[in-house]
Amino acid sequence: MKWLELAAGYACNCRCIGCQACSDASSDQMAPVDVLAWLRRGRRQGADHLWLGGGEPTLRRDFLATLRAARQLGYQRIKVQTNGMLFAYEGFAHNAVAAGMTEVNLLLRTLDPALHDELHQTPGAHAAMRAGLQALQATNVRLEGDVLLTTPTLRELPMLVEAYAREGLRHFNLWLFSAHEGGDAVRDLVPRLADLTPVLRQARAAADRGGVTLCTLHTPPCTTPPELWDGLFDAAGMSLVVVQPDGRAFAMETSAYEQGVYPTTCEACAARSSCRGLRSDYIRLHGDTEASALTVRDIAGRDLAGRTL
Repeated sequence: MKWLELAAGYACNCRCIGCQACSDASSDQMAPVDVLAWLRRGRRQGADHLWLGGGEPTLRRDFLATLRAARQLGYQRIKVQTNGMLFAYEGFAHNAVAAGMTEVNLLLRTLDPALHDELHQTPGAHAAMRAGLQALQATNVRLEGDVLLTTPTLRELPMLVEAYAREGLRHFNLWLFSAHEGGDAVRDLVPRLADLTPVLRQARAAADRGGVTLCTLHTPPCTTPPELWDGLFDAAGMSLVVVQPDGRAFAMETSAYEQGVYPTTCEACAARSSCRGLRSDYIRLHGDTEASALTVRDIAGRDLAGRTL
C-alpha cells in the first residue's frame, strides 16, 4: 500500500446530481477512534500518502485532528478532496495547512456560477468555492482540480483549465461523469467519448500553454488523443486502498468504476494490456461501438503506462 484513501463520512453540504456518496445517516460516519486506527494501520502497511475524501471531509469535527495525527504518524502527502466551500471561513485554510494538509483537490465543474450551483443543487456553492479558493491561495498548499466532465460543461473544459491554471492550480484530473448508480435520471449528463476527444486535445493545448498537467480517467487509449496517452490514469499504479465509513476496504483498481468491460473489438488491440476497457455504465448508455483496436504501429514509441494522481 502506498496510498490510504479514507472516506470517513458521507455527510456533505451539497447534494450534487448523480453523487452516491452523500448521507447524513450516523451509519455512514466513521467514529474518530476508528479514523485514528485506520491511520495507524495504513502506516503499518506501508502507506505514506493519505487521501481524505467523502462526502465532504472538511465537515467532520475531527478534520483538523485527523490532519495533525496523519502528520505525526509520518504521512508525507496529505491530500484533501473537497468542494472547497468551508475554506471560505476565516482562518480555516490556514489552520488546515498548519495541521498538515499538503494538497487540495478542488471539485470543479464549470465557469458558469448558475450552472455550478444547479449541478451541486446548492445555491451559493460557486461563490463559497471561489472564496475558499482565494483563502487557499494565500497558503503554501498545492492546488489541483478534479474536473467532472458532463455533457453541458464539456465544451468549456479548455477555458476552465486555462482559467484555473492562471489561479495557481498545477494539475487537473478529468473525471468522466458516471451514471453507475444513478440510472436514467442522469444519463443525459454522461458525454459521449467521441464528443470528448476533440475537447481533450484543446484542453491539453491549454494545459501546455499554462505549464500544468492533465490526467484523464476512464477514457480508453482508442478514444483518447495519442498526445494524452501519457496522462491516462493508472489505477493499479496508485497502490491505493479505499476505506469506507463502515470500515470496508478495497483496492482502488477493483472498484466498479475501474473494472471496465472489453468489447469484442478489443481482442485484437495492441494496447489491451494497458487498458481497463469501457465502464459498464457507459456501455449501458452509449454502447460499445466507439471502441476500436489499436495496432502495434499506432502505439509504437508511445508511453501507455499511465500516471497516478
